[in-house]
Parts: sequence; structure tokens; C-alpha cells
Amino acid sequence: MLSPSPTQQQPPVQPEQKRPVRSTPARRKSGQSPTARLVKAIFRPILKGLYYLLKAIQEHIRLALAIILLLALSITATNYLTTGQFPFGVGNDQFNFHVHGTSGGGDLVKSWVYHLREGNATALRIDEKAMPQPPDPTQLTNQYSEKSNLLTWKDPVVVGIKQEGDSSIDSLVEIDVVTHGPGGDAKGEMLWHFVTFSQGGELLYSVDLVGSNIRPALA
Repeated sequence: MLSPSPTQQQPPVQPEQKRPVRSTPARRKSGQSPTARLVKAIFRPILKGLYYLLKAIQEHIRLALAIILLLALSITATNYLTTGQFPFGVGNDQFNFHVHGTSGGGDLVKSWVYHLREGNATALRIDEKAMPQPPDPTQLTNQYSEKSNLLTWKDPVVVGIKQEGDSSIDSLVEIDVVTHGPGGDAKGEMLWHFVTFSQGGELLYSVDLVGSNIRPALA
């Protein structure tokens, strides 16, 4: 009898070897850098505080408006009591020199300047009544007024004030002008020096033209 052939043996299967997986470092986000974290640490509380503040204002709008109004009124009152002026120059008169609770003769200076611009020699003569040696009003108006010359005045500007020990006050007023002529316009400046003092009232003591300059207008 023939014996069955032995079962053909298969070679053992080797387990598949896994390739080693290399771990790649995760890229750090820009928001995780030390600089970004520092910026967040600084501004996050501020932004959070603003958020809660706005939220509280929305919930108590009337109370917030009342607080803002009271704060604005207190700042205005404090500024006026301290400097005699309202904030942002509202109602400010540059000719009010604020000397000993008065304008320091600034009203007289302003009156003289505007009378000169108008060419009102009679009013200038009245303004100069307290001057020992007053300038000639007619000559002044003929040379510097808008009425008698082809001049356009800009707004006068008080550029300096100084109180002297004898209760007199020196002030400098600059006036920019534009002349109109056949050759075109020319710009100029006049600088006037005023002396005022108080003696039973504010008086205008002297007026002098410190300097003037006329040049062609620049393109």
C-alpha cells in the first residue's frame, strides 16, 4: 500500500516590520510666541476692562451720561476759576491781559488797533488822550489803515505781554497785511508796542511801531 505523501510545509511568514515613524515638531503658532504672549498679557486686561465698561454704560446709559456731564462741568468750572478762560479757547479774548482782575488795558489796545484799521482818526485821537506824546492819528491812518491804502488786514495777534514793576504793562501786537497793486499782491507784517497802566482806571500811555516788513507773496 502506498502511504500518503507528507503535507508540503510552507515556509513561516515573517511578520511585517513597521517602519519607524519620525515625529516632526509641530509648528508654533504666531500667537504662541513669547512676544505675542507678552502683548496679550498687557492688552487683554485693558480690552476686557473696556468691554465691561461699555457693557455697564449700555445698561446704565442715563447714569453714565449724567456722570460725563458733571465731569465736563467740573472741568470747565475749574479751568475758568484758575485761568479766567473756558476750555478750548471758547469765549477767549486775547486782549484780556488778566492783570489784577482787570483786562490790564487790553481793551484800550484793541480799540486803538481796530480804529487804525478802520481809518478813524477821530476815535484814535480819543484813544490817545492820556499819551504825553501821541502819534499823529491822521498820518497813521494815511499810512496803515485799510480805508486809505490798498491793504487787507488779517486778525491782530497779541504775541507778548509783560507786567513791569511800576504797574505798567508792555504788550506786542502783530498784524499781518496783504497789499494789492499792479505788480500783484505782497505780504507784510506790522509789530506794534503798547504801554498801558492803571491810575484811577486803565490808560493807554504810548504806541510805537517796532517794525514792518512788506515782501512779494510767495508762490
